[in-house]
Amino acid sequence: MNDVDETVIEAYDDGLRVVREERVRPDAYHVDGPDGRIASFEIPAAARLYADLYAVTGGFDEKETGRRGVPPTIARADEEVRMTYLAVRFSLPYAARAFEVDESAAREAVDSVHARAAELRSRDGGNG
Repeated sequence: MNDVDETVIEAYDDGLRVVREERVRPDAYHVDGPDGRIASFEIPAAARLYADLYAVTGGFDEKETGRRGVPPTIARADEEVRMTYLAVRFSLPYAARAFEVDESAAREAVDSVHARAAELRSRDGGNG
């Protein structure tokens, strides 16, 4: 018997989904793919952003990237994607400092990735 309640809060056609895990302590939010859990977050917005980033890039593997490294797929991507990765993994201020831009510019990059993912979902007929 499963003592953890999970609810899908966002789903993508390729099997990617954001799942809310209700717990006694603060809820957790996971990004799951067809092969299982990809990443976990304490904040639903971070889980959604990570899932959007994952969808926009076609997926990436964080294994062996180290604490401050980025996956090769992210490193080869455009600046908006790279900035968004740093924002979701570290923070928006961190991403802005890394790219030597104002936080508003980093926020625009994040918003652009969200918009690109929304376009993918609508084009592919996904839920979201």
